[in-house]
Amino acid sequence: MRIISLISGLMLLTHITLAEEITTNNLIINNNFETGNANGWTTNGDVQVLSDCCTLNNVASNYDLEFGDSGSIEQQFNLTTETISQAMLDNGITLDSTVEVQNGECGVAGCWAGRGGEADSFTITLKIKDSDGNVLATSTKIRTDVTNINGANFTDSLTYNGVDSNLGNLNIAGTDANAPSTLGGANVDNIVVTMTYDNEVLSNEIIEEIENVFEELQEEIFQEVEFKEEFKFEEEFKIVQAPPIKEEIEIIKEAKEEMPEEVIEEEPEQIAEETKEKEVIEEALKETTEEAPKKEVETKVASKKSKKPKIDKIMAKVDAQVKDNAKNLVIKNIIKLDAMQNDQASLVAYNNTTFYTPKDIYLNQIEIFDNRSIYANVDLVKYTDNDIMEIKIKKLNEIKYKKRILLLELQELKNG
Repeated sequence: MRIISLISGLMLLTHITLAEEITTNNLIINNNFETGNANGWTTNGDVQVLSDCCTLNNVASNYDLEFGDSGSIEQQFNLTTETISQAMLDNGITLDSTVEVQNGECGVAGCWAGRGGEADSFTITLKIKDSDGNVLATSTKIRTDVTNINGANFTDSLTYNGVDSNLGNLNIAGTDANAPSTLGGANVDNIVVTMTYDNEVLSNEIIEEIENVFEELQEEIFQEVEFKEEFKFEEEFKIVQAPPIKEEIEIIKEAKEEMPEEVIEEEPEQIAEETKEKEVIEEALKETTEEAPKKEVETKVASKKSKKPKIDKIMAKVDAQVKDNAKNLVIKNIIKLDAMQNDQASLVAYNNTTFYTPKDIYLNQIEIFDNRSIYANVDLVKYTDNDIMEIKIKKLNEIKYKKRILLLELQELKNG
């Protein structure tokens, strides 16, 4: 319920701060060139302001700007004013441009001035920049539309919803498709750029209130999730807190002090049995050791047939004297390991035995070699010059080269 009330409060704050969209007047200066010049514009290439115009789009005009072979005009303008702050621009803006273009000096259908060739092209580019001149958004339209003698309006739009927008930029370029010529490109006039923006700026108090609501929402959600997790965990596992470590040590000490000391007394029968087992093991090991051959330089491998009966007798004696199965098995294993160690064949006798005597079998060999020149008067260059495939490749390359030269000559003749 608390979360619902917080969300409702946030929605109410948002509703209170709904803004109004406002559209500015024209941001372009000297937009119709009625000053008789291009003041306020940065010009590049072949462009001129002339007084040979007429009424365009039912708007009386004494001057317009005309493009020659190739040229452009550009104007950059501020988006902030005394009444438009950066905070307002950070809500998002839209630039809308309208450019009146008269384009008919060509030879295609619809042209009113026969200059021949294709229709002229004109390009309109809108840009939004930050205060450092970095481009944040851009829109470019290249057109070859043909108009009548009264011209036509061409509109473009550019929207940017990010922050830091501060400058606007308009660039108009024209190219004469029939260049070289004298001012044969498109004519432009009555240029308009407007900006639509949101004039409402949240006050610091409202911003703080919204931040507080978000913080409370996060705390409420976190506490609710944490409570549910703890409840679920305790319900499933029934956690019991253990006493501190110090308390545990105290408890252990007390228990040891209270615990009665037990004196374990071995019964005479158990002692006698263990003594008997030790005697059996010692006697068995002694017998196996005596059976093993004494250390000599030349030893012979004892016969397995003579060893096996002796081991069998010892094992039978162990069975007769040790009745406990586990102890019986341990004693037998000890006896077997000892017997295996004593039965190892010695390799000492082979220390001084020579197994291989080196012998040089390739002495006094006759040197045989042939110093004749098998490929006399023949080298790789002569061989490749007379190779059939190499000759064919060279001829094909010569034909391709001559073909390329002929194509270039035909192209030159075609171009006059």
